[in-house]
Amino acid sequence: MEGEVSKTKKYLGELQSKIASLTAQQQSIIAGRQAGLNLPKSAYTSQGGCSSDLTNGKEPGFGSAFGFFSFGVPHRVGLNQYGAKGRAESGKSAKEILEFYFNAEYKEGYDQGINIHVVGTNEYGQTFDDNWNIEEYLKHVYEMPTNWHIEALKAQVIAARSYALARTGNGSSSICPNQGCQVVKREENSDAWKQAVEQTKGIVLLNGGSPISAYFSSTAGGYTHESGSDISSRPWTKNTQDGRSGYNSFDDVKNNGYDKDSPWFYCDWGSRSEYNGTAWMKSEEVADIANAILLVRADSSMSSHVGQPDKPTGDTWDQNKLKEELKKKNITPFNTISSVSISADLGYGKTNSISINGDAGSQTFDGKEFKDFFNVRAPANIQIVSQLYNVERK
Repeated sequence: MEGEVSKTKKYLGELQSKIASLTAQQQSIIAGRQAGLNLPKSAYTSQGGCSSDLTNGKEPGFGSAFGFFSFGVPHRVGLNQYGAKGRAESGKSAKEILEFYFNAEYKEGYDQGINIHVVGTNEYGQTFDDNWNIEEYLKHVYEMPTNWHIEALKAQVIAARSYALARTGNGSSSICPNQGCQVVKREENSDAWKQAVEQTKGIVLLNGGSPISAYFSSTAGGYTHESGSDISSRPWTKNTQDGRSGYNSFDDVKNNGYDKDSPWFYCDWGSRSEYNGTAWMKSEEVADIANAILLVRADSSMSSHVGQPDKPTGDTWDQNKLKEELKKKNITPFNTISSVSISADLGYGKTNSISINGDAGSQTFDGKEFKDFFNVRAPANIQIVSQLYNVERK
């Protein structure tokens, strides 16, 4: 008996290891696909990817279409740049903006004599091995459009100053000049930006007496969070509802979010040229994603077969094969989907569950579970990029 128990434990251990490995592989696939979307990490960039199919009037060329729309883009931690713009335009000062996004001490008179060593190459092909005084360094930072309200620019400057000091340990190590740290260029930024630098000289955000890594991103989608896809929770990060009033519906988020004017606020990400450059999906494609989840729920060893069917690897099964395997397990597969509904935690900013109705009845999936399988299985480069997402119909 002890021998059989030992064998069983060994088998379970091997199985769990295999499943974990497959999960890591799938997460790697998702990361690669999202990297190809050129998600805008800072508001300064002009890179796109959002199809905006609700407003541009583009038709996919087929009926019964489903669109999966994400609120904001990674990583949604710290200063919400478009949110800062909205707050500044509503009369908030830089100090008030920063106090909303960070649990930190707003400190004036910090040492302005620290030098920042910039090493590396930026996105514009400029290579650096330079030492600049912190205030001179800031004049070369490019992370926010400089035609924005001066209070938004000042908030960004203080965040950038704090981040540079924290990243370098008050100048004891170097910082890169690209989005891996924060973007700098050889040439100084605009007069408006330099004015914001001058007006905030020596102002930093502190925690425990030290400058904080004052994270920022272009568009938080009506919320900010303590942690993100590549950022762990810190004492100075926090969860917020970043809106002019409370949220009771998706429409409230879209109408009241301080960053609602961002071109990336509510987006369906990805496109297919054969469907007029849109990210709309067919009923049977949504059905296929539901079938993939049902199959792996029934047998976790099947997870290696649910990759992207239009870009298959040796282990990938197509829609018909998935349905055959479900039938073998006495599970009725979906062929078509008639409706999809979302349940969300609008206090925190997270899709809790997604319910699908179709010819196989009704199924409800956890919001993260559906998002992860969607991002592995969806065709072309179509992705859900936020933990808060909604479904639209055309």
